[in-house]
Amino acid sequence: MLVGHYHRLPVILGKSRGCPLAADGDNLVSISLPGPRRKPNVAWSIALPPGAAALPKKRIRKYAGPVLAIALFALAVRLLIREAHQITWDEFVRGLTGVPASQIAIAAFLIALNYGLLIAYDILALRYVARSLPLRRVALVSIAGFSLGNNLGTLLAAAPIRFRFYSQWGLSPGQIVALISVVGLTFWSGWWFLGGMVLIWVPIQLPPDVSLPVGTQTFGIVLISLAILYSLVCFLWRKPWPIGELHLRPPRPGLMFVQASVAAVDLLISATALYLVLPGDSVVPFAQVLAAYLVAIGVAMMTQVPGGLGVLEVILLTLLKGTVGDTVLASVLIFRVLYYWLPLLAGMIALVGYEIASGAAAAKQASGIAVASASPIDPAQPVGITATTEGQASVDRAAPAGEEILLPEFQDDQVPSED
Repeated sequence: MLVGHYHRLPVILGKSRGCPLAADGDNLVSISLPGPRRKPNVAWSIALPPGAAALPKKRIRKYAGPVLAIALFALAVRLLIREAHQITWDEFVRGLTGVPASQIAIAAFLIALNYGLLIAYDILALRYVARSLPLRRVALVSIAGFSLGNNLGTLLAAAPIRFRFYSQWGLSPGQIVALISVVGLTFWSGWWFLGGMVLIWVPIQLPPDVSLPVGTQTFGIVLISLAILYSLVCFLWRKPWPIGELHLRPPRPGLMFVQASVAAVDLLISATALYLVLPGDSVVPFAQVLAAYLVAIGVAMMTQVPGGLGVLEVILLTLLKGTVGDTVLASVLIFRVLYYWLPLLAGMIALVGYEIASGAAAAKQASGIAVASASPIDPAQPVGITATTEGQASVDRAAPAGEEILLPEFQDDQVPSED
């Protein structure tokens, strides 16, 4: 047992055993150990593994988003239940039966048209990364991605679907990441433009029990300012932004205007469908329904709650209850079924049908390859793999690989050449 001092403990944790000191760039933690009584304290350095100091931050970022989404979802459900308790069953039934069947049919048609318009999101993103695919493939990915992503979330459904299919069809991971980013930017650009103009000209009168630090008109000014800033960046800023291994430039002004226009029309059609499923005896201006819908869909997207479930309902109920009445809850539920749940079913059917068709084509192709393998192949001519219309691989004579020219907006360090 030692009295009055401690042994010197030369504990050094480095990249490998026996490293004498921490290398430059390693994280150092200084620990003061008491020495003998007549000597000053001795400072020792422990070299932590590279990146050890960033581990807590990475863990926080990893779990902060899901935890926040769960908390917001729980809060929205609690508020929705509280509001629903104030609505009688007769009022809810009157809201369901008060919508004419013809209006529900027109709303369903508009929503189907809207999902067809959503294909333009992926087309614009493919234009950004300078890739071209058959329209049927883009339509499959877009409809499946949006129908499942609107209900299950971008991270759980939309992004994995796009990664699976686009990687199968020759896009590199960097191109797919850029494509997904442009798809999201397309929505937000249209929301900034349309939401800013609508909330400035048609400010929403908040209920007396709802207090915000700023009014909806001020919020509209913020949105239109973001839209103008985005436009200026697209016009003036041409230097690439390094994001990991990618080098992304803002879209060119022409592509930016098309982005905002497509997203604005998308939001207008959705709001029109919501307006049509309101009770027939309700007297509310379309501009007010549009403003309420823009606020609700924007907040629901920012919370990252899958499908905005609960968030969309409670915001629309709060903003439209004063003019439409308590029957608005039934209308919002009808809109949820038409815009979210029915397309989800259609998207799942499309994916299952594609997998069945692809499996049948692969089996047929495998039998054909087995028969063709008996015939001799000229070794002087290379054999390559090309993609068939069903997205499966087949043996074919390889053509010389051509160099792919990318748009200035996107530069990927590792872009495969197409055969």
